[in-house]
Amino acid sequence: MFWFLLFLVVVAVWTLVLALLAKKLWGQAKALTRELVAAQSKLDAAQSTAGSGQTREEAHAPA
Repeated sequence: MFWFLLFLVVVAVWTLVLALLAKKLWGQAKALTRELVAAQSKLDAAQSTAGSGQTREEAHAPA
């Protein structure tokens, strides 16, 4: 009976450790996703204000 209770305690501790690790990784993934979305929004805004999509070489090429 003692060994079974010890086994349950070890399983509970490992479960707690894995849950805390998963929570930490989830928070990091959310932060990274938030940064990527912000960077994509900035890139989209910069591209939309850059003009009609022509490159500088195309815009300054002689006719």
